[in-house]
Parts: sequence; structure tokens; C-alpha cells
Amino acid sequence: MSSFDNNKGPVLAFFCNWAPYRCLLDLGKSGRSLPYPIHPIKVMCAGRMDPSILLYAFEKGVEGVMVLGCKDKECRYGPGPQQTKKMEERMRGLMGVLGLEPERFSAMNYKPNDTERLFVDMNSFFNSISQLDRSPLARG
Repeated sequence: MSSFDNNKGPVLAFFCNWAPYRCLLDLGKSGRSLPYPIHPIKVMCAGRMDPSILLYAFEKGVEGVMVLGCKDKECRYGPGPQQTKKMEERMRGLMGVLGLEPERFSAMNYKPNDTERLFVDMNSFFNSISQLDRSPLARG
């Protein structure tokens, strides 16, 4: 597992209030921890995330952004997973224009019992980011 470079910013993770956030809570109860600074933000639905908010996070110095939503059959708001997919497509296009590597962004969907998968996915995301130079949008 890669170690965190203190010269890099944190990873920001937007967790849907339902299945993904439950996985995060269960992960905390398990006693396992992630080997890097992650700033979790709970949102009511990942499908409501706007790319401008995510790009603003990059401008403020984060190294990576994750949007963690519910699976289709798990979404309490119906079209959340489809909206997340559309947001992901817009986000990836904007990142390319701004010169941000696609590895710096991840949008994934979870069921309430996907705690182990969340742990593996988050570690994999961090390992990808740790291989990159500091974000080109980070100030300083």
C-alpha cells in the first residue's frame, strides 16, 4: 500500500446519505482505517452533485474526488444512479479540458452491505492518485 505524500492535498469523498454512507460507518466500526487523509461529505443523493462543486474542490487543492452513490435498486430517490452517470460524463469532459488526469475522479455505486468493496475501492483510488504528481490546479 502506498504511503501518503504530505505535500499533496487530501481526497474528498461525497457519500450518498444511504447505502454508501452506511458502508463508511460500518467500515469505521470494523476498526480498519484508510492510510491517507480523506474528507467525507454526506449528501442526500450523489445524483445531485454538480461538476462545478467538484471542480471547485480541485481548485482548492484536493488531489482526488470520489462520488459514492447507491446502486439502481437501492436509490431512495429513483433516478439518482442515472443522474450520477450523467454527471460523471460531464465531469470527465471538463477534467480533460482542464488538464486533470482522469484517475483523479471516481464515481461508484454501492449496496448497503458493500463495506469491503468500499474499502478496496477507496484504497485502489488512493493508490492511483499517489502515483500522480501534485494536482495541476492546486495552488502553492
